[in-house]
Amino acid sequence: MRVIIYGFGQMGQKLYHKLKEEKHEIVAVVSAYFPHDILEYMASSLQEVNQEADILIDFSHPDNLEDIISFAERNDSKILLATTGYTLDQLKKIKDLSKTHAVFQSYNTSFGVSMMLKLLKDSVEEFYENHFDIEIIERHHHNKIDAPSGTAKLLYQVMNEKVQELYPVYDRSSSKQKRDPKEVGIQAVRAGTIFGEHSVLFAGTDEIIEISHVALSKEVFVTGAIHAAKILLKKGNGYYTLKNIY
Repeated sequence: MRVIIYGFGQMGQKLYHKLKEEKHEIVAVVSAYFPHDILEYMASSLQEVNQEADILIDFSHPDNLEDIISFAERNDSKILLATTGYTLDQLKKIKDLSKTHAVFQSYNTSFGVSMMLKLLKDSVEEFYENHFDIEIIERHHHNKIDAPSGTAKLLYQVMNEKVQELYPVYDRSSSKQKRDPKEVGIQAVRAGTIFGEHSVLFAGTDEIIEISHVALSKEVFVTGAIHAAKILLKKGNGYYTLKNIY
């Protein structure tokens, strides 16, 4: 693959080294800050990049979306967005871009999470019909800004698509009433250096089933992004997520 990397923070640097290890060609790296020089072309904006690439992989910041869209309008590159914190307006722009480009957008690029989504799709209806309560618990490091995580929201969305009566509840502190069976409680933990843990709890009468994913390092997101990028190269124009890329 001929790749443009957007963002050279922790994730961008890990992606850079993994792509080099797998012998992919890095066309350019775009970042507002470089902690050290690299052999490849370094740019502060995609406006400075004239080289062609098969795909752009973004691990930067939502503020860079306009730069990416402008680049896409000038190029046929596939676009993989692994940045968190997009607004609803930005998500609409991403979906508009997918009408003319193959775009993969996910807050979590882990292959394991994509398998977790499949498990939830296949099981949530039966759990709900058999009166199991559903709770989502996510845990991340204390520096994470947004809560709940984009992945937690994705887990809820997948279940809500199958059981539309469900609705999310983020805070029960002001509620003085019995739990509604249609609730999906979504709880966020921010502590220490936790990379990322997501659990969906199905609690019935005298039994509990838990489907969980634990990221033991950030490498899973890098390898997952590269895996998704390889698949995206074979896709036509459209909007892809962990729900439909595999």
